[in-house]
Formats: sequence, C-alpha cells, structure tokens
Amino acid sequence: MNDGFVTVNFLNWEQETQHGLVLLDFWADWCTACIAQDKVYKELAQKFDGKIKVAKIDVNDNRVLADRFGVRNIPFLILLKDGKNVLQMPGIQSKEYLFSQIEKQLSDG
Repeated sequence: MNDGFVTVNFLNWEQETQHGLVLLDFWADWCTACIAQDKVYKELAQKFDGKIKVAKIDVNDNRVLADRFGVRNIPFLILLKDGKNVLQMPGIQSKEYLFSQIEKQLSDG
C-alpha cells in the first residue's frame, strides 16, 4: 500500500506482524472516519520511519483477523510489539495520543 502503509491479510499476517512495533488499522473503504484518520497514520509512519510499521487490514476482506481481535466497530487500532498485543484503541484516536503511546513502547525497549 502507498504512503508508508503495508496491507496485511491472513496470508502475510505472520511475516508482517511478528517483529518490532506494528500499528494495525482495521478499516473499510466505506468508513469515512477510517479514511479521515489516514492523514494521522501517514504522519506517524513518516515520524517513526523504520521504527514502526503501519499495517492496514480491510475488515471486508479479513473477517478472520477482525474476529480474532474482537473488532466490532471501526476504526479500530491495535499496537503489537513483537507479535504481542500491547494496546487496543477503538474509535478515532488523536495524533498526540498515538504518538505518545508509540514513543512509550519504543522507550520500553
């Protein structure tokens, strides 16, 4: 995917999410709030380039992954660290909150 994002699905899940810090964005193309948040995710991907991966998961095509994490509403963000779920964030999140949570995880080693 463009803009520093990677598209994740059931086939590449392990490869894309098991190492480092990964922000999972569960979204759909019909979700206006999801589309509006992309600007924040682009800034985040640029600011933390090489330190975090921003992964987009289309819930329409990936029900198995959405169900695995209990995603019932979108947007829904999950922060993974080396494949482990460290934070779930339902709904729209502010840029400041996202940046602070990522910086916290990066500083925790």
